[in-house]
Amino acid sequence: MTPDLSPFQLLRERTGIFLDFDGTLSEIVARPELARPLLDAPPLLSRLSRSFALVAVVSGRQGQDIRRLLGLSGVAVFGMYGLEGHPANVSAVRAAAEEVFAVSARVRGAWLEDKGASLAVHFRSAPDPDVAGRSIRRELTRIAMRHGLLVLAGKMVVELAPPETPGKGAVVLRESRARGLAGCVYAGDDRADLAAFAALDELRSEGVETLKVAVRSAETPRELVDAANAVVHGPSGLVELLERLTLDSSPGPGLGAELEPTGPTGSFARHAEVPWPGETARPDPSPDRS
Repeated sequence: MTPDLSPFQLLRERTGIFLDFDGTLSEIVARPELARPLLDAPPLLSRLSRSFALVAVVSGRQGQDIRRLLGLSGVAVFGMYGLEGHPANVSAVRAAAEEVFAVSARVRGAWLEDKGASLAVHFRSAPDPDVAGRSIRRELTRIAMRHGLLVLAGKMVVELAPPETPGKGAVVLRESRARGLAGCVYAGDDRADLAAFAALDELRSEGVETLKVAVRSAETPRELVDAANAVVHGPSGLVELLERLTLDSSPGPGLGAELEPTGPTGSFARHAEVPWPGETARPDPSPDRS
């Protein structure tokens, strides 16, 4: 049994495809500036943008970074969790900058990414990321409370942002309703994508066809997988699913043969699943990456 893509294929002129970037269109890497989209992703997105109502990337990155990495004009980009182009007072973020830098400087392997309108402390390179993450989250939460900022937690990163930051869910709702979309697909891999999944649940209650895709890796939060309708194995698995959307609605070979139900929620996953941290990897019967 496979995710039914036919509603979105049949309604392509009224369907929007919303995608995260890091861990979704690109592999997770040591530092953000090293990330690159999968080789097949930009031409695939370009093809999709010519037949679907909207193809968009919704990311915590600055929009200019996404546009440079994709090099596409037909794909909409909503950067900084929708904050770009949205009125916001960033003075509180700037006032907190020195304190946030001091937190990053106290943790070995951590570093501060100053996005101007937000401040992100990365700790992937810390000797013990779990310990580092707990310490950084605790200290940044205190700073956020003092300055009235939002705390956004992601994969090996904690970010402080203005309280006006819309979030991915608000972006999806706004764009879907403004365009009168009849179908909506969202794919992501991190906690910030839960808000987008919740937005799709709201749209579904309004009669919109929806598909929530979790792009799974060893770091993907369990709650995202549990909330998904379909689960694919890494960015390469997502590319295969998106390729199916470019086809007609008749059944055929391809990704469908490699998906199976994972539980009572109706989600789907590849046979070769990536183990969660602490689990033992199972033999991979497919040629997909591990």
